[in-house]
Amino acid sequence: MADNTIIQQGYFTSTGVAKTIILRSDIDWMETWNLTTTAGTTQWDSTYHYWQREMSYGDHIVHYHGAASSAVHSVTGLIGFNGVASRPGFYPIDSSVSSSTTLAVTAGTNVVSPVYSIAATSPFTTGAVYRVYSGAHTNINGLDFTGTVIADTSVTVTNALATAPGVVNGAGFMKMIAPNLATYKLFTPGRRVIANITAAAAGVVTTLVDHGYTTGQIIRMIVPSTCGMTELNGQVATITVLTAGTFSINIDTTGYTAFNFPLPAVVPFTPAEVMPVGEVVTSLASATENVGFIGITLGSLGAVSGTPTGVANDVIKWRAGKSFATFI
Repeated sequence: MADNTIIQQGYFTSTGVAKTIILRSDIDWMETWNLTTTAGTTQWDSTYHYWQREMSYGDHIVHYHGAASSAVHSVTGLIGFNGVASRPGFYPIDSSVSSSTTLAVTAGTNVVSPVYSIAATSPFTTGAVYRVYSGAHTNINGLDFTGTVIADTSVTVTNALATAPGVVNGAGFMKMIAPNLATYKLFTPGRRVIANITAAAAGVVTTLVDHGYTTGQIIRMIVPSTCGMTELNGQVATITVLTAGTFSINIDTTGYTAFNFPLPAVVPFTPAEVMPVGEVVTSLASATENVGFIGITLGSLGAVSGTPTGVANDVIKWRAGKSFATFI
């Protein structure tokens, strides 16, 4: 095999959000060109991004306009530029292994949306799926959740629990399971752990990880006795999506036992779950989808330039490949 063999290439028009590309095989390097910014002269706009396997998860080499001209400068993404200490880069994904960064948690709050303190959050980003472990929140340890990041400060459980964890968390660790929901859905089933269910004419369900469901889907509720509201256990309902992390069901729960998120005292326990079922065609895909894959996610900062995906409407060309590795 020749050095730097290209195994796949393509292009896309950016939507201003992270882009996950499924690859036909494992890769050793990847590069992107922003055709839109290359033709421009705007200061801080990046034009080229490069990653290879030995680099840190989320890092990249960046070429950018250092001034309002065509002159190009270079820096690594984790050093950053334009006053930003870190910029999202390349996140390789292999669903058969765990390859993401693990960061130390110094504390966690005892509130319904726990806040986990982390000194340096890079490459964590808001909307990614996380997992905490080895901390005092034993009722949350090992469960996936969608997180909200305050840079170099904390990660918060985005979708609130029915009850606070019951204790203040001590030192522990946090891992990014997937950089966004679209990636998470590629290698996990459609079932979600339930964080809360309200008592209402149309009960509202909150899921720990954003659900990704659509209005009209049919779901089945699994509610063990440790979670309360066992009247819903085994029931099938049609949903109406309210937010990324909530939906209502066509079941009146006003007279039901209150739902609670189990406390550490009852660990180990079986969490309450919701799962799509295949009674109708629109539900079947999310009920059965669980695809192993190899890919890479290109990071984004939304409307801020300087990432492999650029900003909305930027035209991005990319290529990826294998190469011989030489260590000196």
